[in-house]
Amino acid sequence: MILRIARKETIDMLRDGRYRWTASILLVLLTGALIAGWQHYADIETQRELSQTADRELWLSQGEKNQHSAAHFGAYAFKPTSPLTALDQGVLQYTGVSVFMEAHSVKDATFRPADEATAVQRLGSLTASTTLQLLIPLLIILLAFGTFSSERERGTMRQLLSLGVPRYVIGLGKGLGVAGPLLLILIPATLIGTVSLALFGGPDNALWEGGRLSFIIIVYLLYFVAYILASLFVSARAASSRQSLLILMGFWFVTSFVMPRLVTDVARAIYPTPTGSTFEAAIDEDLAAHPSWTERTAAVQARLMEEYGVDSVEAIPASVAGYTLLEAEEDETTVYRKHFEALQAVYADQESLTQKGALLSPLLAVQFSSMGFAGSDHLHHRHFVKAAETYRYDFVQALNQDMVDQGAAWDYRSGRELWEKIPSFEYEPPSISTVLDHYSLSLVILVFWNALLLILTPVAITHMKAG
Repeated sequence: MILRIARKETIDMLRDGRYRWTASILLVLLTGALIAGWQHYADIETQRELSQTADRELWLSQGEKNQHSAAHFGAYAFKPTSPLTALDQGVLQYTGVSVFMEAHSVKDATFRPADEATAVQRLGSLTASTTLQLLIPLLIILLAFGTFSSERERGTMRQLLSLGVPRYVIGLGKGLGVAGPLLLILIPATLIGTVSLALFGGPDNALWEGGRLSFIIIVYLLYFVAYILASLFVSARAASSRQSLLILMGFWFVTSFVMPRLVTDVARAIYPTPTGSTFEAAIDEDLAAHPSWTERTAAVQARLMEEYGVDSVEAIPASVAGYTLLEAEEDETTVYRKHFEALQAVYADQESLTQKGALLSPLLAVQFSSMGFAGSDHLHHRHFVKAAETYRYDFVQALNQDMVDQGAAWDYRSGRELWEKIPSFEYEPPSISTVLDHYSLSLVILVFWNALLLILTPVAITHMKAG
């Protein structure tokens, strides 16, 4: 009986011209967004690989110079992107794509795509994720708002119940009947995404990305199920189809636009971030508390004279400059990292509070989870910047250590042989388990929404009026 009801509901919806037009438009939009996303990913990765190769060659061919001059010559770390960003670009438009790494300075990523966007582009672009997060729920509402209310208005609900069909059977059948037409859109889109992932992901990371894609599919299925259940609940409780539609449209608008913005603004108000000038001033103040270059050099000279038992600076059989640079880099890096970690802690507090806001809007839980598994969130960005900083410190200190090992003064020169000893920057993104741990709250809240609606919807169906 359940399948018979589901089949009847599905056929009725498929025969409805409004569904056919709406579904066709959504499928075209979703497919187009996926194709455009894959092309965007391919272009970005091609440019990144070219830039990384060119920067490495520039480093190797910089010519002979002092090791510390090479440390200031610096290098770039270019952020790799996951093929899944074709599905969800997350915050990639607002985070930098590269980090410049040199001595005595810790930098955040620069060259944000949004900085070069036009005013129209800043309004937002249609991506696969926005289609799934905003338009598919709207389609679910249009399909399901009259599931029970229209039956009561036509008088057919009383007839159906008079046949002795249990209410829960009717509810399951109608729920599956809504899911059927929805799957006719989602299944082709999923196949397109999976095939594209296999083509663009390559044999090395297709399996790794495939695991992440599985979690993304689960997240969106939970989201859609929640909307189906909410639509059935409201349709069972509403006095009329008009009232059901108004309530569901209001729920969609508030949870999709009002609550996410409100929760974000509240998080920023409770955990404010410092301005750029305040942040830089705090760093400069801490740097000023350390010894000046002259004071540090004098302290190193005194220590080395005592260590080697000589009575003049000229007699020190070691690189005073090398030891001074090692100490200075360590102290300055400690200051920079302290302030950047404090800034990241503020961002983490904002994000944690915003994740809790998913209790008011399931869309927030979906957005965080989707971005996280796609690798386009702040977690992956912070992880990349931290990896670039670790590399920067290691290669700068390696050059300073070479001055110590060579007993070199400022006029000493090194060449390509030393530059080749500095490995190129390699980046390994966070694991799936890290993402799961970081967004566990969002996932739990999304499951909570489904569990709550799984309790409320059957109760509403059981107690709904027959006519």
